[in-house]
Amino acid sequence: MDQLYMLRAFVAAARYQSFSKAAESLNVTTGSVSKAIAKLEGCIQTRVLLRTTRSVSLTEAAQPYYQSCCRLLEELDEANRRITRSREVDSGKLRLIVHPMLMSETFSRLVRGYHAIAPNVNLIVSVQEGAANLYDGRFDMAILPPHLVEQSAVIRRTLSKSQRIFVAAPAYLEQYGVPLTAAELNHHFLLLDTDSRKKGVDVVDLLEGETRVSVSPMSSMDGNEILLRAAAVMGTGIAALPETMVREDIEAGRLTPILPLCTTFDSKVEICLFYSHRELLPARLRTFVDYCIQFFRSSARYDVKDAATVLPLNDYREEYSWRPAEARYARPSRFESVGR
Repeated sequence: MDQLYMLRAFVAAARYQSFSKAAESLNVTTGSVSKAIAKLEGCIQTRVLLRTTRSVSLTEAAQPYYQSCCRLLEELDEANRRITRSREVDSGKLRLIVHPMLMSETFSRLVRGYHAIAPNVNLIVSVQEGAANLYDGRFDMAILPPHLVEQSAVIRRTLSKSQRIFVAAPAYLEQYGVPLTAAELNHHFLLLDTDSRKKGVDVVDLLEGETRVSVSPMSSMDGNEILLRAAAVMGTGIAALPETMVREDIEAGRLTPILPLCTTFDSKVEICLFYSHRELLPARLRTFVDYCIQFFRSSARYDVKDAATVLPLNDYREEYSWRPAEARYARPSRFESVGR
């Protein structure tokens, strides 16, 4: 029999001086209370209650024991109340891992919106590209691509799905021209995710519709999404980046989508929210899960196809003062920078 229940039965019987009233307070039968007290007395080898047909009272030896049990149960109940309240109040720390590709105005709006509904939560964000472990106690949640979370037991909620699209700054396109086919990227500065390049060679494989195209760009730079986006916005070259990452840049005119029929082989990008427990989440985590899902659901209204037609291909010639190919592709000598 559960020792905690035995103590509760003993304290209730002593307090009410009645087995039946003790049973009523605990929502059990009188027989269950009687059996629990008998079991307790057997465990401690001491009689704790004097029973008569009319009353129940503490034995002399049990009086200090009763006081100790009362304090113990009261402290336990208060601890239970505190932890329950902590689950119902949006407060405390929320430790979150985020992939670099989310570091944009979208994520800033997500953080501001969450703070507006949970102002007492201390949100601690760690930006990292590597695999995440949600069971080592360092983090509560992660917003990452699925392949970076190794544990099969975690809860996974898809937040967004998008494709990598080709983008460049208007100033770059004005100076060097707009490529209309994947083959024309041979004459451009290409900003690449490190995994997109073949190991040891200067060739990048792309898909143009259903056709595989191998491109050897005039110049290129490798790096993570944050580096590539910054380089693209500064006019360094043409980048293939997740549409969700460059959405605000396109809307603000900092970047222009090009080559709508071209993609990389790893073009599909999925971002998910991961957390380790489905039930009994603290309020701050439950609130973040609900808000995060609703936030990305609202953001999904912007479609990749819409982004790819911000500037129709037919308008490129007029927009960027179309020039002959030999002038359009006049570039510095071959240059390559590899960084992570």
